Amino acid sequence: MSAFGVKDEFGDLTRVLVHRPGAELDVVDDSNLREFNFASPVNVEKFVADYDAMIDRFRAHGVEVVFLEEVLAGDADSLATIRRRPNLTYVRDRAAVFSKGAVLMGPHLKGRWGDQLIVGRALRRLGIPILGAIEAPGFLEGGGVTRIGDDTVVASLCDRANECGTRALRDLVLGREAKFFLEVPLPYGHIHIDGLFMVLDEKLCLIHEAPFRVFPCRLWEAGVSEPRHVMFEEFLDARGFRRIPITEIESRAGHLNVVVTRRSKSAVGFEAAASRVGNEMKKLGMQLSGFPADELILGNGGPHCMTCPLLVT
Repeated sequence: MSAFGVKDEFGDLTRVLVHRPGAELDVVDDSNLREFNFASPVNVEKFVADYDAMIDRFRAHGVEVVFLEEVLAGDADSLATIRRRPNLTYVRDRAAVFSKGAVLMGPHLKGRWGDQLIVGRALRRLGIPILGAIEAPGFLEGGGVTRIGDDTVVASLCDRANECGTRALRDLVLGREAKFFLEVPLPYGHIHIDGLFMVLDEKLCLIHEAPFRVFPCRLWEAGVSEPRHVMFEEFLDARGFRRIPITEIESRAGHLNVVVTRRSKSAVGFEAAASRVGNEMKKLGMQLSGFPADELILGNGGPHCMTCPLLVT
């Protein structure tokens, strides 16, 4: 079996790349919160304790956890850089792994610039080919990229992505990694699609619906020169999706920021989501394992943001 390959969002998560935060969190202060997208400076000990609880949940689900710093052992330049990059914990935004290799993202925030190159070094050490990169003036982050089924790559036009960035990804994956490419415009104030929509199973999702009712999406098909236009919910309906609706408050609190660990069976998410959202998932046969995140949430990201899947089977 290959040591990497991701073709959908809902399979068995076998191997995942993460970065356990450390002393670099001390870089965050009141003067640079916007640069690093933190709500406030954090208590490092508590932040890391929340993070470790998350890692424990993944391991309990049988997921192999690969740590960025361990992969880059001996690379003095990368390790020194990591110690000045407090936002690198949100490793999904730096790269997206597909079935044939990885695409390095083009981060929008200055506090993330160049992080994708560090992650790229790790991916190469892990034997994962780099298919290409989102280069300036394009920008696109991994939280803005998802999949619907195994034939459609989705990229959102949002506060952290522009058309140059989504076009670059489309050029790399359409007809190679996917038959369809769906570009989803989001209203101002939404940074990634993974704050609004999350695939749980082949035909099941969590969704905060209202933002998807503003703009039509563009759907490209391999071998067809012009896209057609479709509303996002219409696309889901055509695919036969069952939706678990999420409120705006739940969305902004990260309650749909979950990671499927076992197909049709289990996922990991915030403890705060385990009651209402977890109960809705349980009705449909899925168990949501929660972990405490009172301090972790100050970094404005959840388990989906903090994991870069390497192998999903």
